[in-house]
Amino acid sequence: SLRVHGPVLGRLLSKWAVVGDVTNEAKPASKVVRRLEEAGRRVIKVSPYDKTGQCYEKLEDVSEKVEAVNLIISPKIGMDVLTAMKKQDIRYVFMQPGADAEMVVRQAESLGMVVQRGCVLIQDLPSLEDPTSTCPSTVPH
Repeated sequence: SLRVHGPVLGRLLSKWAVVGDVTNEAKPASKVVRRLEEAGRRVIKVSPYDKTGQCYEKLEDVSEKVEAVNLIISPKIGMDVLTAMKKQDIRYVFMQPGADAEMVVRQAESLGMVVQRGCVLIQDLPSLEDPTSTCPSTVPH
């Protein structure tokens, strides 16, 4: 799955934070949230632009453990998000077009993060049900 889907999408991470203008239906960020949710991911919405209180303003405000971050935000803000990710020990970052400026990619790599660039709206998202697993997910003890 890593070879086919890339170093972040291929890891079958189930809990994502999408950082961008996620509550604005006119913006691609809201479509990214929907796409990840439709693919069975749990999505936590983070937007420094939101004034409705429908989501978190900063990644630092999220108390639950996040496995991966989808960046769909200006590189300037993206740099701050990477700092927050490092503090929260989030290693996987997927950068949408426009968020993936060289400085952001280099910063993520220097922080030891696994970076994937692309667009989840057009890329194939692997099912979280791993077909190679023969064990049922609920095994009686």
